[in-house]
Amino acid sequence: MFELGKEYSREYIHAVCGGNKQAFLPASKGKIVAACLRPDLNPQAPDVIICNSSSSARAAGRTLARQGGSIPVFIEQATDRLRYAGDYAVAESLTAPLDCEPYARNTGFTIRQISRVIKLKRC
Repeated sequence: MFELGKEYSREYIHAVCGGNKQAFLPASKGKIVAACLRPDLNPQAPDVIICNSSSSARAAGRTLARQGGSIPVFIEQATDRLRYAGDYAVAESLTAPLDCEPYARNTGFTIRQISRVIKLKRC
């Protein structure tokens, strides 16, 4: 489906996976189908996903943390160019502020703006 290290457009990712083209965790039929991560907001990607406190990010993070299985993870390289980092599954989901705090560094978010940290493992 995707080639490791190759870059793809959001349009192509959407055509293959479905979901919202603008969402960082696009969902389709109640499941998260991919992760499209900006390195400035997710500096530890693809190993860690930071969910901010917006209602859409909270809902997407909760869905991903509960759904099981793996998803393709992409890291933005430039506008509309995302590098495929591999398929990953949730290893751990953190919601307590003290647990999330170490992951807030270098993200542009304060700890109060983070609702969940999702640690991933490569499949």
